[in-house]
Amino acid sequence: MPDEELTDDEIALLCAIGEADPSKLTGNQTRDRERLISDGYVELTDDHPGSAFKLTTKGAEFLGQRGAGLSEA
Repeated sequence: MPDEELTDDEIALLCAIGEADPSKLTGNQTRDRERLISDGYVELTDDHPGSAFKLTTKGAEFLGQRGAGLSEA
């Protein structure tokens, strides 16, 4: 599946990560997060409050291009 074809669930997860939402992930969300990491939308971080993950520039731009504000997931 090409990068630009993220599922609605993956986009919602991108928004949650952008908001530093530390909610517990289901098995599917964990799989989605791993895909987002491997595709370059999310990365591990030590300095992001409330989360071990943060959006990369690619992830933030993806959400911006689709008008998905971080509070709209």
